[in-house]
Amino acid sequence: MKKNILFFSILTGIFFSANTNLFAQKKEKDKILANKVYTIFIAETGGRKNSKPESDDISFRGDKFNSKFMASEYKFSSAAYTVSVDSSSEKKMITFESLSKNQNGEEIKWIASIVDGAIEGTAVISKNGKTKKEYSYSGNLKEKTEKKK
Repeated sequence: MKKNILFFSILTGIFFSANTNLFAQKKEKDKILANKVYTIFIAETGGRKNSKPESDDISFRGDKFNSKFMASEYKFSSAAYTVSVDSSSEKKMITFESLSKNQNGEEIKWIASIVDGAIEGTAVISKNGKTKKEYSYSGNLKEKTEKKK
């Protein structure tokens, strides 16, 4: 009996010491896209073939991604996003993903690639796992304007 208790004590100690990183990990703050705003043109693809592109500003603030257009049209609020960088090619490629839900039970998934300040991607709205609308978009990093004195 004492051997079993000793065995389980050692096993438990090994488990918790090996997994301390899993319990103690903090989400790293984004330093790549933080506080950046992109001006994009977004158009529905698929369903309405003659969809006129809409101008939109998408932003990355406070670890949240936001689209003014989707917030006003479909009531999607700001959502967390993930960023990855592929620097294996000549030009550094940044990719991001974000998933948000609205009060109607719809989800929007944003995916994009960014190279040299130019962004290109898709946004897919779905409900209960079924695609309702698809959008494609492209644009550029919005330049900061100097404040007037």
